[in-house]
Amino acid sequence: MSSESNVLRPPTSEQPRRLRGLANLVLATIYVAAVVFALAAGVGWIWHRVTGPTSATSAVAPAATAPSTPSAVTVKMSINPPPLGGVKGQGGTVDDAFVPGTLTMKVGTTYDVVLYNYDPHAHTWTLPNFNINADTPAGTASSPSITHFTITPKSKGTFQWFCALPCDKWSMATNGYMRGYLKVTA
Repeated sequence: MSSESNVLRPPTSEQPRRLRGLANLVLATIYVAAVVFALAAGVGWIWHRVTGPTSATSAVAPAATAPSTPSAVTVKMSINPPPLGGVKGQGGTVDDAFVPGTLTMKVGTTYDVVLYNYDPHAHTWTLPNFNINADTPAGTASSPSITHFTITPKSKGTFQWFCALPCDKWSMATNGYMRGYLKVTA
């Protein structure tokens, strides 16, 4: 063993460069983490603004419970109802759908909307103009999940609703399937 291996050597010019490189790597990692965090926070804020609070309640039950407002008019919608488990769409295939796809309501009347989800996947009934994002848990053909929410339209017009959970791509883009209209009359 040589006696030179135990001798301390003065720092080389390579060491400060390595330290600067390491410091730059740490700073770049912190910067990337901060950007990812900011993006995640921004997406969360947007999601909260889009989905917002809702008056919807969900349950898995064989029959609907009483409406939340005794004087409310009951409106029933089904998601992928039997016997087809959907609605025939393009090319004769069965596609995901809310039935009916268009609802008609009157200004000032309170409606108890009851969603029966026969699909083994969760869906939403999202109506941004009314700040509604009703979650409908997965159900089955013999035991649908049931979701209630109320609507009291305050102005007339035609408003687009949609399912916000990705499922059947064609249905998501087609009115009368996973999107439709609420028509409010005077």
